[in-house]
Amino acid sequence: MIRIELGPEGLGRTRFALSPLNVAADLLHALRRNPQSVDRPWQARAGEALRTRRLCLLAVLGGGGPHGYAPDFVRPQPPAFHTSVDSALHQVATTSTERIRYELTLALGGHSWDDTPAGRPPRLLLEALQRGEKHLAQRIADEMAQFWQLAFEPHWPRLQTRLEDDIAARGTAIARNGLTHAINQLSPAITWRDGGLDFHTYGPHQLNIDADAVILVPCPVLPWALFCGGDPDDTPDPRAPWICYPSLMPASASPSLSEELIGNTRARLLAELARPRTTGELAQRLHLSRATVSYHLQILHRAGLLDRSHHSRHVFYALASGVDGQPAGVSSPKRST
Repeated sequence: MIRIELGPEGLGRTRFALSPLNVAADLLHALRRNPQSVDRPWQARAGEALRTRRLCLLAVLGGGGPHGYAPDFVRPQPPAFHTSVDSALHQVATTSTERIRYELTLALGGHSWDDTPAGRPPRLLLEALQRGEKHLAQRIADEMAQFWQLAFEPHWPRLQTRLEDDIAARGTAIARNGLTHAINQLSPAITWRDGGLDFHTYGPHQLNIDADAVILVPCPVLPWALFCGGDPDDTPDPRAPWICYPSLMPASASPSLSEELIGNTRARLLAELARPRTTGELAQRLHLSRATVSYHLQILHRAGLLDRSHHSRHVFYALASGVDGQPAGVSSPKRST
């Protein structure tokens, strides 16, 4: 677990932000960690961009190594509510030599890669490092610019509207129920407790951070929350903690299967499953018990309306291929063989 100590003043300075480049980095991270959790269209867009432009170094650093860590300079900290792509790319390209050296020392020292045969760093990365940290930063910025242009730029107006709607909905929730309640609704991994945030991770990782604020960044491609930054004071160019969390689905994208046919609860579940989610996530988002959610998921799965996939100890559910949430989808579910 990562514990972020905030106190009342830090909570008051906690803010939301939009970051298009963070979204691109989130997609690279998700594809490396669990590609099956990423919607198929985004898998295709990212794969085509990386392949056709040969963005091999970006794929290595953006996705991180087998031990999980991806250097943070690939995803610059949002300095304002909305940071343009050009400004964020400039942040990447001008990352200080000391900062890059610090992050890559962590990465090559076991956080991403090690000396074992299965965990050794790619030769591509080591060769790029031989030309110096400034060259590496500029190359990553150039590759990220190409990745953004091919995979995201045509879709960004729609995505930006979705993310702005998410933040507006969170603002309404804050006005009605308070900031701490709204924070607890961001993700099952995030909990407000005793003047700070608990970010629940899997495995033995333990970290305590004293922070002046936290930045909350919605993401349309991540099925889970992701912790970034949160450096000790003696770190080169320390960064405040920020958390990328799964954004809400837009109302216009909610499936419209007739509630007369499947019932209100199952219609609400389908509306949340355009992206893969676990039983626990669905229970928290819909304010239902895990047992209730599990019961309805089993029925929808047996009807052929949902796909089920396993990742580590978790089971993810998502709309089955070909199910678009329209009434016609009920009359022609997948056939069992």
